[in-house]
Amino acid sequence: MATYELFSQKLKTVNIGLPSFGEDLITQEVETVQVEWQIPAGGNTDLVNALKVIENAAVEEANKLTVERVLEGEPVLIGMERAQDVISGMGPRSIFHSGPPLTWERMCPGVQRAALGAIIFEGWAKDRESALELVKNNEVEFSPNHSHGAVGPMTGIISPSMPVWVVENRKFGNRAYSTLNEGRGVTLWYGDFDDSTIERLVWFRDVFGPSVKKALDKQSGTINPFNLVAQGLSMGDEVHVRCQATTALLIKELVPLLGDAGVKSSDIAEMVRFMARNNTFSLNLAMAASKSVMDAAHGVPNSTIVTQMTRNGTDFGLRVGGLGDQWFITDAPALDDCLYYTGFSVEDAVADIGDSSIIETTGFGGMTFACAPTIVSFVGGGVKDAIELNKQMASITYGKNKNFAIPNMDFAGSPTGVDIRKVVGSRIVPIIDTGVIHKDAGIGQIGAGVAHAPIVVFEQAVLAMAKSMSTKQ
Repeated sequence: MATYELFSQKLKTVNIGLPSFGEDLITQEVETVQVEWQIPAGGNTDLVNALKVIENAAVEEANKLTVERVLEGEPVLIGMERAQDVISGMGPRSIFHSGPPLTWERMCPGVQRAALGAIIFEGWAKDRESALELVKNNEVEFSPNHSHGAVGPMTGIISPSMPVWVVENRKFGNRAYSTLNEGRGVTLWYGDFDDSTIERLVWFRDVFGPSVKKALDKQSGTINPFNLVAQGLSMGDEVHVRCQATTALLIKELVPLLGDAGVKSSDIAEMVRFMARNNTFSLNLAMAASKSVMDAAHGVPNSTIVTQMTRNGTDFGLRVGGLGDQWFITDAPALDDCLYYTGFSVEDAVADIGDSSIIETTGFGGMTFACAPTIVSFVGGGVKDAIELNKQMASITYGKNKNFAIPNMDFAGSPTGVDIRKVVGSRIVPIIDTGVIHKDAGIGQIGAGVAHAPIVVFEQAVLAMAKSMSTKQ
């Protein structure tokens, strides 16, 4: 092509970098393609060098194996038991909580109140004052759920007498546990208690738990929670904040088993009423299933896949597949990207809280946001915005889970296997669907929305992985 022919053509441009440059050209009717690009790792030299160290074949192979273990996981519900009978490390005066390890002094008020409620429920103390005295005298042992193969939403409190779902990963043989979901109102998981809270926990212990145990003793392993999740996703749930369909499916599975086991009809009726009025009832079971899968995937040397994200209103904690039991911890972020009930705002809210982010770690919840059109207002837009958000999540994960299909995206598999390299390189962080609870007693939930995992824990993990791999060389 002659030079004069080149310059006689209509100008076409590709703009890389600041969108404003491209916008100026567009206003002049110049055909422009905007390329989304930014300096890797925000231009931080230490992080860029660390990423170079962990961009290699050994990491790719490790990540492939880690995600294969996630995809091959087969969680099945095998029973319901008292926590003290099945959870390793739970002593006679143990209280387990959400998030990374935490001392009483650093617990947010909601976790403290929930722990005191559990102490009273267990009969170790008769009121708040005497329960607090036990804590001050170091007569109660606190430990994070994740250290014991367990998970709990929001405050995450588990005490010895509470009934827990028992889920076994049939493929790898490990087990995980979670409590029954208490529903709305004054509840331990929302960070408070009153007489009705204790009465509900006693009913769980004396009626609900034993009834489900009786049913599952005869039909162990017949319910696969991930099958319920997959169906729920196709029915408008993302199975974290919105669980209505998945809860209905779980009720449908449980009721015949309860009947076949000879549970009293009056008890079945009461249980069904409770579950039907509690739209998040299936959440805890989905969490236990996710925990069983991610624990089996943890521990692959050189893996940069996230196997635990968790928070407790004070700290946000992260664990990575190839870095053993090491925690990467920072402050739990404020929930400023949520929809608040009338009269409430982020200033009223506890910071990000709960083990329920194990769900996003596994590949649904925020990773399947586009499945739930009724909650897309959380991201301030419509279904197209939710789809775009899902695409962003796909850009920071290793693979996709075809079992968790997203109908609004031509049934694409859900983004699975958050990779710390991709998060740090792109500065795109995982989103976590969440509820919001009030700082003060007696109020409970005040909103719901989206939390953003803090970038700093991913940066810590990248630097630690690079150091670990450099030491091995």
